[in-house]
Amino acid sequence: MNRLSGLFRSKNPALDRRTPVTEAMLADLEEQAGAAELGFRWVPLNRAGDLCDRAGDRPRALQYYGRAIDVMLEDGQPEPARGLATKIVRIHPTAVRTLCTLTWLDLASHHMSSVVVHLNEYVASTIRVDRQDLAGEQIYMMAHVAADQDFRCATIDAFNALGRTEDAKEVRDWVAAEQAPHDGESQGDWVDRCLSHALGSNARRVAPPEEVLEDMARAEEASDSEAPDAKGEEALDSGPPDAKDAENDEASEGDAEVMEEPRAKRGSSRRRAGSA
Repeated sequence: MNRLSGLFRSKNPALDRRTPVTEAMLADLEEQAGAAELGFRWVPLNRAGDLCDRAGDRPRALQYYGRAIDVMLEDGQPEPARGLATKIVRIHPTAVRTLCTLTWLDLASHHMSSVVVHLNEYVASTIRVDRQDLAGEQIYMMAHVAADQDFRCATIDAFNALGRTEDAKEVRDWVAAEQAPHDGESQGDWVDRCLSHALGSNARRVAPPEEVLEDMARAEEASDSEAPDAKGEEALDSGPPDAKDAENDEASEGDAEVMEEPRAKRGSSRRRAGSA
């Protein structure tokens, strides 16, 4: 564990803070990532993210972190990927897409206590940056895939907070029946399907820098307007109770959301297909 934790840290953080990142440094790290052995490709990408973050280039840092998580998942390392996501959320609590991916990874790992905390933080962050529709689609897929009663109850509250009352009613019916109509066909591959969604959120829809900056600006505006009431800020900035174990690994992930099943494809009747 100590060896793994060390990989997430820069070898000389004091020097890194003094040295601005250059294109040559990033190109060298890209080359190292391309030449690294399976299971270690993420290390140079994580390092590049750290350098960009210290240089103040948050959008580029999040892109590198996202790619690091990407290769972790491709190399079959979901727990380190989950740890890297936790790190990013700790550093940048308004990283909406990272919270989305982290929630998927919690589900894949069956961390059912921390998943509710991250789900609530995801909802709060999307409301701050006015991306409720994207969150609603992702959360519906989560409720569709993960046949866990407590988690589905949490998604009902999430849908109500997002103003998606029809989604809340549908999932409430699943909870009342103690299963969804499609549960029998999806139980066997719950983990694989969650990992697929987590990987897709990075690989297919990495946020462009200008969109990351827009999200940050909206989050800062929301924070300024809520300054007299610090309670909401504390909820975002304080780490989730269960995240402490992951924080000990000094890990976390990059930022992205995938829309694999757009609302339009499900039709005006709001009847969903059996697959998320």
